[in-house]
Amino acid sequence: MRYVRQLAPQDQALAASLVGFVPGEIYDIHTHPHHPDHFAPGTWKMLEGMGPQGCEEHRLALQRIMPAKIIHGLYFGLPHQSADRPAINTWVESEVRQHGTRLSRALLLASPADDPAQVAAALRSGKFCGLKVYHVYSRRTDTMNATIEEFAPDWMWELLHEVRGVMLLHLVRDGAMEDASNQRSLRRLCRAYPNAQLILAHIARSFNYRNARHGLRWVADLDNAVVDTSAICESEAFRAALKILGPRRVLWGSDFAVSEIRGRCVATGDSFFWLHPEVLRPDYAAPTATRMTLVGLESLLCLREACEDSGLTAGDIEDIFRHNALRLLAPHLPKVAAPSPQSSAP
Repeated sequence: MRYVRQLAPQDQALAASLVGFVPGEIYDIHTHPHHPDHFAPGTWKMLEGMGPQGCEEHRLALQRIMPAKIIHGLYFGLPHQSADRPAINTWVESEVRQHGTRLSRALLLASPADDPAQVAAALRSGKFCGLKVYHVYSRRTDTMNATIEEFAPDWMWELLHEVRGVMLLHLVRDGAMEDASNQRSLRRLCRAYPNAQLILAHIARSFNYRNARHGLRWVADLDNAVVDTSAICESEAFRAALKILGPRRVLWGSDFAVSEIRGRCVATGDSFFWLHPEVLRPDYAAPTATRMTLVGLESLLCLREACEDSGLTAGDIEDIFRHNALRLLAPHLPKVAAPSPQSSAP
């Protein structure tokens, strides 16, 4: 997989079709800035040969595929076992402060092995509005089977409850929200720490839309749990989230820079499979290979279809692309930024 530096005519035509759907001002709730110095060579092959990808690069990339003029972001580092996390966190905080919009914010990339006192100090300082956790930092070998507490232990939730902070969580274990362990953990943790605001990435990792259809009901009554749309490429997952949770609990996210590679994820049986030109065609350089569009663009097209099928209003769509993020982050934003607690106008 490789970062697409120049759009093909087919991409441009698809992007043009989003005019009238994507609002002029948006909030990207899921974006990964990247600095190559923080990783071993070859760690992220899709970004090989590219320099730092910060806030400005993020905005420019998204504006290639969507008509938004103003793009705010919630930024956090790319998690990897070999990454220099302290350097990542220092750079992300500085990048957002210097080059983000006035409403952009940063999450601290955190591990269960961190000193809770140091994490508390970072959160209380106001430099970070929450934590990004990831399964690779659990202590088990098969991290894809980690329980939530193994990479997001209670002490993290307790701190977030104190500062009304955000946790961005990528579920693992087969079944994602259909997994009984994940269901028990989320219900316990969200109820024990109600001031902690939980974002379940990728529609609660519903790359297989059946996980959303069958599993999202387990968080439907948890007011401090929302989902983001990042990198989901099937309309059915979005339709399930809109039906079960409603448009006020669905937040748009790009998953930059994953959004800038060609491909899509599809459900198959009780699992899912990522399709990329490099997987399907050895002759990737052939012009026909560009018929597969960018992940970010594919996701936006599927979200639009789901919104149309669900009968969403213009106000609902404004909620998904901006207002829901502003409400979620309100304790960490200027008061004038918060939208009305009432539903958006149609």
